[in-house]
Amino acid sequence: MVNNLDEIVAELKTDGIVVVNDVYSSEQCDEFRDILDRAVAKRRSIQSYCGDDTNQVLDNYFTDDPSLLELLYQPITDKVMRRMIDDDYVLISPSARNRRLVVDGKFGKKTSGHGWHTDSRFTQGGRGFEPSLCYMAVVLIDDFACDNGATHFIRGSHKLYQRPEDRDADLDYENMVGKAGSVVIFDTALWHRVGEASRKSRWGVFNTFGPWFMKPYHRFWEMFSEQEFSEMSPIIKQMLHCDSLPPRDHDESMITLRRVRERVECV
Repeated sequence: MVNNLDEIVAELKTDGIVVVNDVYSSEQCDEFRDILDRAVAKRRSIQSYCGDDTNQVLDNYFTDDPSLLELLYQPITDKVMRRMIDDDYVLISPSARNRRLVVDGKFGKKTSGHGWHTDSRFTQGGRGFEPSLCYMAVVLIDDFACDNGATHFIRGSHKLYQRPEDRDADLDYENMVGKAGSVVIFDTALWHRVGEASRKSRWGVFNTFGPWFMKPYHRFWEMFSEQEFSEMSPIIKQMLHCDSLPPRDHDESMITLRRVRERVECV
């Protein structure tokens, strides 16, 4: 568990995973947890997808409350993504997940993450990219512990450059443990799987980042009003692909080219 940028990057490259402590305060985590709990209850009430009774899932969690956009950006994560991906990195997939057993009745369908897997499509046949194209930043809203569904992972497995052949294999693993307010960053080629559900709250916010040219899971730029966009910081707009949409026509493409040339000349 380190907080120095060079040490974080070195550990991420070597182990495929690193824990950064004390990124958010306990008070912030309490507030985020309350918002996420209310969002699940609301989605259940209108029968909108929110996972199941063992793993509550909020895809595009920030659409439930724009204040949750604060969970997209952390200064240290921003520095890591710029170092590992590029200054123009973007959001690929955002979700909030609570690996908790709900006792007031079953609902939903089985969620993803069961069995050994990677979140990368660029690891096949022992070949891959180094550094990787995509990285996951997990904000721990609750403590992640062995007894509340902390994610299982295999340290260094990102260097195998292939997906697990047997998702149910009996493999030696570690638990992704950490205190609430920490951020866990891992290579999406790392082998991992969900931990065992419990009746304890275990909210985590899972943000996958990649290069600007990679297709996002959803059209984030269409999820907000003009007023909401006007209040966003430039880096949040970048993450939501506002800077990487294909140009509308030739004139707009020339503006994009000028911006790129100016950036290159400044380097």
